[in-house]
Amino acid sequence: MKKSFTLIILLLGSITAIGQENKIYTTLQEALVNKDQVYKLDLSYTKLTELSDSIAQLKHLQYLNLEGNKINKLPESIGNLKKLRTLNVKKNKLVELPGSFGDLQNIEVLFLSENQILTLPESIGNLKKLGWLFLKNNQIKMLPESFGNLASLKKLDLRQNQLVELSNTFSNLTSLQELLIEGNRLSELPLTFGNLKNIEALNLSGNQIDELPESFGDLNSLEWLICKENKLDRIPETFGNLSKLKLLYLNANKISELPKSFQNLTNLKDLNLSGNRLSKSEKETSKQLLPNCEINFENSYYSLQKALENKKNVDILYLSDSELTELPESIGELKNLQKLYLISNQLKKLPKSFEKLKKLETLSLSYNSITSLPESLYKLKNLKQLYLDSNKLSSLPESIKDLKKLKVIHLSGNNLSDLEKEKIKKLLPDCSISF
Repeated sequence: MKKSFTLIILLLGSITAIGQENKIYTTLQEALVNKDQVYKLDLSYTKLTELSDSIAQLKHLQYLNLEGNKINKLPESIGNLKKLRTLNVKKNKLVELPGSFGDLQNIEVLFLSENQILTLPESIGNLKKLGWLFLKNNQIKMLPESFGNLASLKKLDLRQNQLVELSNTFSNLTSLQELLIEGNRLSELPLTFGNLKNIEALNLSGNQIDELPESFGDLNSLEWLICKENKLDRIPETFGNLSKLKLLYLNANKISELPKSFQNLTNLKDLNLSGNRLSKSEKETSKQLLPNCEINFENSYYSLQKALENKKNVDILYLSDSELTELPESIGELKNLQKLYLISNQLKKLPKSFEKLKKLETLSLSYNSITSLPESLYKLKNLKQLYLDSNKLSSLPESIKDLKKLKVIHLSGNNLSDLEKEKIKKLLPDCSISF
């Protein structure tokens, strides 16, 4: 009987312990009352400006959420949370991390995005179990040499920082599977970058990289690479060794040809080469190298400034939701523009230079404040689709009848009378019109 009673007591104790592990405390005061039974503490969005040193008393704490506060400094005592596995300090005002940070020996997941962190302590290299590290939207210029000691790191998000270089020790992160480093100031990658043999997804966009190292071809697990908006003028021949590559975005670089080794990329299904310098013959060669791959050569831009800098190479321009109140006359310099999207701006009229867009096929002006279209619109002889929904039009110019290639026009949400609608139908008898 005593054995049975003892067993019941042990079982109840075990159930109670499991219950405590699942409980999430939401105030530090409550947690400190039960400090030996606290495993999870959520203090997110509680307007904290500092974290009390008393946090160190929670010796069994495994999960700590501090997201969305105004904390600008973590106490040194945080290093005493030896059992902490997940720490979220996203969306605070941290400028640096304490040296004791490296004492969090069991940390596996670390959220530090959207702070103002300038540097990381050397001690961060002691976090041997760290698997996921998120540092997006900070102000980090250099990573410490010890960063290469993070042997368990699988996912690393360094987007939107100010990194100017990666040291050679970065290539020691051989467990890395996903690396996001978009929007920094990198001009090159370490020569040993190819050591990251387990990397499957890589985003290098929005840097100033002008050359990829030959070792890049050693990334034989790579399936997904986005390297748009850099300064690449060539791709190394070793690129053909990336046999698992499925998606490759190289748009908005300075590439004039692809290496012949691209024919070995038999798993590549999606390739974007828009905004480069490939000639017509080189584009044909690219299609022959990759007969089973969908290749996008159209030169797409999302900034008017960048489009004007590359005005001879602009096929598509996306300026929707850009709070535009007017368009500059310089837009007429985009002689090869075929598609222009200006949805949801505050435009009232079009510039006179618009008539110079002779190759324009699609024009989308929906959700603006346009009151009239210029008579010169008829000069857009190649226009096929015209979207003018939700503007302030009360009529269309007679010259619209000269748009012989126009097949679709949308005019719903305007101030068109029934009489005007009938007139438009007669002007455009072969066009699909939506009122």
